[in-house]
Amino acid sequence: MTPRSSAPDLRLSNASSARVLRTIRFRGPVSRPEVAASTGLSVATVGRATSALLAAGVIRERPELMHDGSVGRPSIPVELDPSGPMAVAIHIGLSRSVVAICDLGCRILSEYAIPTPGSDPEQIADELSAIAFRLLDGHRGRRLVWGGVATAARITTPGRIDHDLLGWQDVPVADLFADRIGVPFSVAPHVEAMAAAELLLGHESHRGTTLVVYAREHLGSALVIDGAVHLPRAGSAELAHLPVGPTTHLDDKGAGLLDVVGDSGLVRAAAAHGISVDSVSELAARAHRDPMAEAILVERATILGRLVGLVSAITRPDSVVLCGQAFTDHPRYLTPLIRATRQTPLAGGAPDLRVSTAGGRIQQFAAMAVALDAISADPTSVLPTTLSSAS
Repeated sequence: MTPRSSAPDLRLSNASSARVLRTIRFRGPVSRPEVAASTGLSVATVGRATSALLAAGVIRERPELMHDGSVGRPSIPVELDPSGPMAVAIHIGLSRSVVAICDLGCRILSEYAIPTPGSDPEQIADELSAIAFRLLDGHRGRRLVWGGVATAARITTPGRIDHDLLGWQDVPVADLFADRIGVPFSVAPHVEAMAAAELLLGHESHRGTTLVVYAREHLGSALVIDGAVHLPRAGSAELAHLPVGPTTHLDDKGAGLLDVVGDSGLVRAAAAHGISVDSVSELAARAHRDPMAEAILVERATILGRLVGLVSAITRPDSVVLCGQAFTDHPRYLTPLIRATRQTPLAGGAPDLRVSTAGGRIQQFAAMAVALDAISADPTSVLPTTLSSAS
């Protein structure tokens, strides 16, 4: 029987093997004494961790890179093995889902997106698992170790979710994919997973508080505090039904913020003004020559900016990261958005503000953060018991 995963921690682990692996990923090729100096661990501890990582096929030695005059194995630089273990990362969206294959270096090796195949969890698991196997066929001989699912859901118990948008109640998502693909699976709410992706991709260490705000066809936020994603017991922060405030061009039907600034809300607002488009991308392309299309997009940016300012005023983060295509796909509207964030006065100064390093692939990277979580937390304990062949 396929072993089951525990709930993902979504944090930078303090386990010795995790710290060693993280340092090698960020700094490799790097020698063991350099890893020890960077992490504060003893050379002996680093030596034991690197030996275990070598045995698991996660890292490799690069003797040809030794400095002149250096002797002994500890001086041999080590780096992540580019042919090492892989994971399956799956993001299930309301209208679009994506499957990706990634490695322990946080590289997406291959990916494929499709319209979400209905709402039946068995059908979704069948079709996305079939895509995963087709992608894995291109990486024969490499070892598959774990899988992760990120989606807009509440975790009921580890691996099981309620998904209001898809009509799911207590669905065993981790088991559905683990049974089909044959490796353990973890599952996490996708905004918290996006916050974890920011840690995974951008931070060898992390101090302070970071607010992550996501906007597309879902609105949400998450907090990262000193390297750990906050996972509220009651579920993710809900922004969709916050009041909108005054609108001029967008269609406020009183259903809440998401109904106004979500992608479908913009398409509907455009239609109300005689602009026939099927997507926000089409609307943005038209905005170069159509003042009304431009005004609609500027107004959405302004409303989103007010939202970011409001949530920042409540949570008082040191920095804010904007995730999701509403922020990343159309950078020309970041100026009115940033201007609107400053309409909310913040004593002590505004937090640093930046767009996610994952850009328009945040869904893939969020799922990757879930897939790599157990390995990143304690690689030398997890990997020897989970290695299997992708072929």
